[in-house]
Amino acid sequence: MANLLFFPQPFPDESLYSLAVRYHKLAANPGYRVSSHELFGSYSRTCGSILPCCLGALSERLGGAIPVGELINRFTLLPLYLPFLNEQKGRDAVVLMGGNRGTGLKMALGITASRFLQHASFRYCESCVGQDMLECGLAYWHRIHQASGICVCPRHSEVLQAMRFPKGADWRCMLLPGESGGTPVMDCGEHSAAIAIARMQLWGLDHPDEIKAIQAGNFFRTRLDEMSFIRSGRIREGMLREFLTRRLRCSPSAAEFEEMVRSCDWVLQIIRRRERIVQPFKFYFLCWLLDLELEHLKTYCPEADISAGVMVCRDRPNNLTDDNDLQARRLAFANSANPKCHDKPGYQWLYRHDREWLVNYVAANPYLRDRKIRIDWQSRDFTLASELAKARAILLSVHGKPQQVTRAALCRLVVNAHAFLKMPEHFPRSIRLMADLLESTHDHQLRKIRWAIREYSLTEHCAMSVLYRYAGIRISRVSEDEILMQIRDDMD
Repeated sequence: MANLLFFPQPFPDESLYSLAVRYHKLAANPGYRVSSHELFGSYSRTCGSILPCCLGALSERLGGAIPVGELINRFTLLPLYLPFLNEQKGRDAVVLMGGNRGTGLKMALGITASRFLQHASFRYCESCVGQDMLECGLAYWHRIHQASGICVCPRHSEVLQAMRFPKGADWRCMLLPGESGGTPVMDCGEHSAAIAIARMQLWGLDHPDEIKAIQAGNFFRTRLDEMSFIRSGRIREGMLREFLTRRLRCSPSAAEFEEMVRSCDWVLQIIRRRERIVQPFKFYFLCWLLDLELEHLKTYCPEADISAGVMVCRDRPNNLTDDNDLQARRLAFANSANPKCHDKPGYQWLYRHDREWLVNYVAANPYLRDRKIRIDWQSRDFTLASELAKARAILLSVHGKPQQVTRAALCRLVVNAHAFLKMPEHFPRSIRLMADLLESTHDHQLRKIRWAIREYSLTEHCAMSVLYRYAGIRISRVSEDEILMQIRDDMD
């Protein structure tokens, strides 16, 4: 395998594709195919990818001057993904990128399923182009600009431009930034959120070990606990979804963000990972949604709590804060008119830096909830009593053999009647009326006897057994004198 006679000197944060383009121009090759065979020993279809392959062959052609691991860590975006992969998947990704076939790499890392690839483009910052021309003599492709969700330059806070390749061409035409026109990847409006996310991604790309440690801890659960979205160890999902829905409306108007604002289900999938692969952009976007900034990532120090088996965030010592500033924050918090502690100014800062004072203050000034009675129980009681009276009238007017007026019969004719039986203290009038409306067995048998006499035209000469059979009475609770009186009244 022939070694390369020359190779461009890498620039800071330069992508492998940028090195290949510069080599192509220095070698004055007629097309990408020639340059690909010289660099990789084969026709590589992944040179323009954020996760290129054939790096083992390139390292050999460089005579081992740049090992495969260094090529991956310095010139690709795999370090951005490694903190979110387990050790096995990370090793598999390195092997695939070092080999000649990278089939399934993006699918294995969840990049294909994330649907971010459909919005991918070759992006550059116009200020970076000018600065690179002054410092390096030419512009080049920066790694961080090609990451998903990077819509502004983390160094210059400018909206990135997407390269417009010549008609019918793609990345294989081997162009550098500024050699063809570009279009902004997002509207030139308020993009402070995009800047914060881009800077966090840049720091994560340069510090994968720190992000790995943060991933191992309870970073997001600690934050949710600070924001009162966790109670008794469980996430208050309803409150969290309501908060995220409002927050997502303030997201940048870029294509990648549009994929995220449709639903907040992905947030719970990150918090409850369950061996899922987390996309870096989603992780840093969630940081912004929870009002976390780059400083929070830098200062978060997870340490194992052996007794509880969880990761906790270590409090920073109070002596790092100026006493006057600390006293001013305490006074602003204590003098606030907001009844809830979480709505008072500086709550989150005090929770993180002065938690002992905050705990004592909350214990001494508990928030008493105003539990107003929002239900007019008296009105409901009167309405129910009226419905019970109507139900009794309906039972007494039923055609055919009389039906006894029982508690169950009344409840069947009243909407949600069983609820008031479980809350008798709220329905005193209905409870008293219910006792008056119920019909005894004696009164019910009298009605049935009266009905049988009229239905079958019975007289005094009718046997009692026949009357009982027609009335449907097995055990009589009525005397013979009462029966004869009913017959005489009917005859009259």
